[in-house]
Amino acid sequence: MDFDYNKLLNDASDVLSQKNKFEERLKVPEPDIIYEGKTTIIRNFLDIADMLNRNPEDIVKYLTKEFGIGANIDQRRLIINRKISEEEIRAKMDQYMATYVFCYECNSPDTVIEKVGRTSLLVCKACGAQHPIRTVREIKEEESELSEGKTYNVTVTEIGRSGEGHARYGDFIIYIPGVKKGQNVRVLIKKIRKNIAIAEVVK
Repeated sequence: MDFDYNKLLNDASDVLSQKNKFEERLKVPEPDIIYEGKTTIIRNFLDIADMLNRNPEDIVKYLTKEFGIGANIDQRRLIINRKISEEEIRAKMDQYMATYVFCYECNSPDTVIEKVGRTSLLVCKACGAQHPIRTVREIKEEESELSEGKTYNVTVTEIGRSGEGHARYGDFIIYIPGVKKGQNVRVLIKKIRKNIAIAEVVK
């Protein structure tokens, strides 16, 4: 099939808008925060843990380490033993999800954590990617930019309505003609518009 790169870029804008709406629906509930004396209470803490499909105790360990203060679960609430601003709590929850929830390849939240020896892996049920936690996230942050004319290794996570493959690289969605879902391919970036890129497979 002969793909028109400019047409793909135009089509991609519509698809990306739909994907953003879909990802909005996947966001966890905003922390419902109140203050009592010197304590901070997240009233819907277990609802957040349920949505993330993570052990609440693991999230508590993460937050207590990051904030350097004790916390305990009371029914469905989390009680933190000092006042912490809503902005700080949201920022730490975003960091937790970026490291322990969202797939490093396709950004899907449909992941699980598996222990292999001493290594904890983030395993994605959507695209099948498996990566050591934290190490790959740091690499991804360093490799968050794409450049036209350069080649990159990516995994095709889905097929678009025009038959082209879609892959994620940092904040970019890459459109790749002539590939199949699940393929790991090396691609050459042909064109970039905002956070959408068109590429072709390097043979």
